[in-house]
Amino acid sequence: MTLSEKIVYCRKKAGLSQEELAERVGVSRQAVSKWELADAVPEIGKLLLLAKTFGVTTDWLLSEDDPEPEPAPGPEPERTAAPAVTWVDSVPGVIGQLLRRYGWLFGVYMAVGGGLFTAMGLVMRAMFGAFADTAGELVAAPFGGMGAIWTDEAGNILGRSTSASPAGNILSGFVIGLGVVLLIAGIVIAVTLHPKKPE
Repeated sequence: MTLSEKIVYCRKKAGLSQEELAERVGVSRQAVSKWELADAVPEIGKLLLLAKTFGVTTDWLLSEDDPEPEPAPGPEPERTAAPAVTWVDSVPGVIGQLLRRYGWLFGVYMAVGGGLFTAMGLVMRAMFGAFADTAGELVAAPFGGMGAIWTDEAGNILGRSTSASPAGNILSGFVIGLGVVLLIAGIVIAVTLHPKKPE
């Protein structure tokens, strides 16, 4: 193949018109036409630009070698799944490293704390109920207004209605609710951030 044939071949392979090639190399369309018709030869500087534009060497352009055959497509590289990116991976610096390494342990501690809060709330509710029963017995008899006692004709107590402390019920309910939330959040964090074993 001659230089002129190689210029035509490479230009068409690159999908360029004569005008586009001329613009890239910095010459007129007529100059490119003359090169392709072998009426003229490009200057050394233009030859370097042609080689760069076509992605070939100047040695190949100037040689009489045929175009190199297209390389056969090789086997596709194995695609590995990219590791899942979580919010923990976006935390920079030492804190991010600690979260990636020990974040699951924080989740375990949070779950244990949530369990303790829940148990404490249940104990508080039982204590406030027992306190309300005792207070109801002490206050209901002399004053008759804090709680109602239902008796039969013989005077046996059938049941009693005590006014348990509403503040105690609210507080124990809050502690139980907080404990349950911490317990669930801790379990989720521990499971999510636990390091996966390599397969």
